[in-house]
Amino acid sequence: MIKALCANREYNDNLKTYDKKDGMLAVLLFAIIIIMYALLGILYKNNSFIKDNIKIIGCLFNLLLIIVTIIFVKLRKQGLETIGLKGRWKLSIILGGVLSLFYFYCNCLDHLINGEKLISITSILFLMVYFLLVATCEEFVFRGFIGTRLNGLIKNKYIVVLITGLLFVIMHFPYRMTAANMSLSDFDIGWLINLFIFHLIMSFIYMKTNSIYGSIIPHWISDLAYEIVSK
Repeated sequence: MIKALCANREYNDNLKTYDKKDGMLAVLLFAIIIIMYALLGILYKNNSFIKDNIKIIGCLFNLLLIIVTIIFVKLRKQGLETIGLKGRWKLSIILGGVLSLFYFYCNCLDHLINGEKLISITSILFLMVYFLLVATCEEFVFRGFIGTRLNGLIKNKYIVVLITGLLFVIMHFPYRMTAANMSLSDFDIGWLINLFIFHLIMSFIYMKTNSIYGSIIPHWISDLAYEIVSK
């Protein structure tokens, strides 16, 4: 049982190679994300073009963050496998696929059974691309990069997972606070707890397999399934 909960050996070996420079890059990447989300929220609120095309802008935004993350990896002369592009990818996909079925049922199928309808097929196809970029970006950034490189500053992978989870939750604040004038008291505590638990599950899959695919897939399906139901 204890062995089943242990991190992948390759994952542990990678953590040992990260130093303070890697840790500082992780902090810098998080700061960039917070600033970019806050700016996006301000633009959404004050620019009608941005507001009318927010999903397209969002695709470009997430693509840019993916590129920035890869640049940071390359600056440290590290391979892309260090953010999960290899590892035990087959097991990762299986675990992620099974979890995706659960999220699809909870976020979509259960609603359809209760009489709600799907949105248009055109909208679904666009959202498939949009949420795939969102999921890939957030998994690369938080599970692949920040959640590993912070070990260069904090030499305890379990504490790093908890801290990264808090950062993952905080990441959802700036855009909503600037775009919709939300205060901290406006955020649903249950939703924030769910985000943190979601992070723990995604982190477990990544740590167990040293592969990011098993966290991208359920992240993608979870977000997509919720949005394709007409509410």
